[in-house]
Amino acid sequence: MDDKIDKHWPPVLGHLAVRVRTVALLFGLLVSLPVCAWGDLGHQVTALIAYRHLTPQARAALEQMLAADHDNLTAPDFASRSTWADRHRNLHRDTAAWHYIDVEIDHPDPNAACFGFPALAPGTHAAQGAANDCVVNKIEEFYRELKDKSMPLEERQLALKFLIHFVGDLHQPLHAADDHDRGGNCVTLSPSPDGEVANLHAYWDVTVVAALGKSAAQIAARLDPASDEAASRGVVGNVHDWAQESFELATRDVYRISSRPTCQNPGAVDLTPGYKTQAETDAALQLRRAGLRIAALLNQALAP
Repeated sequence: MDDKIDKHWPPVLGHLAVRVRTVALLFGLLVSLPVCAWGDLGHQVTALIAYRHLTPQARAALEQMLAADHDNLTAPDFASRSTWADRHRNLHRDTAAWHYIDVEIDHPDPNAACFGFPALAPGTHAAQGAANDCVVNKIEEFYRELKDKSMPLEERQLALKFLIHFVGDLHQPLHAADDHDRGGNCVTLSPSPDGEVANLHAYWDVTVVAALGKSAAQIAARLDPASDEAASRGVVGNVHDWAQESFELATRDVYRISSRPTCQNPGAVDLTPGYKTQAETDAALQLRRAGLRIAALLNQALAP
């Protein structure tokens, strides 16, 4: 993926602003919804970590945008809005491909996985873009729209809701890598972690995150870096770097399984205790990174 790095993408290096006070909101565990990257719990974790690292100016601008947004697909608070794009996708299937970039691990070609990184047609907003697009491209497009103060408020609100979700999606390794198995959806787990039919993708979306704590607030508090200096180190790079990072993690750890079923040759795998321990370590790292990077992008985009 390195050859696809956009040199014009705004860098997000350096120290984050002074951390705001700990958010005192509590969120329930996952409800029964279609499986999506990280599930509701994981996306709420990334939002809560991000919120802790917003500058006062960005936080004020964010709250103003949220208060003016009367969309009822989710509750209006920031953590709930981080799950909005999944609800929207369920109603608008033409946005489904925007949530991932499935780079095949046996022949990595990010350009093919992102349909050639299509440009928006002149005068077209990102929310009306082509269905054949990927999460890397959409993060860049929605970031630019959120940062553009001349953009209509409604479009910037859409950009905000897509952006905070898609950064989270990109950090779920199976949304950046594929082994001819629909990102692990064709890999059945045996035995299932919850006694029901489950697959590798669902395990990384839901099961591994739920193992990190009882609520989004608890997990976010546990994963949040101890210092702003430590936080800033997690922000290095741009969106293409982050995609490459997730791809490499998937190649190294996620697909370190006993067999490699595909959608054409399905099968079941048994996850070892060692695999599950490593998965929890990886998920914690990726959730932390996603939260910090959401904060960095919002601090830039919402600056006065």
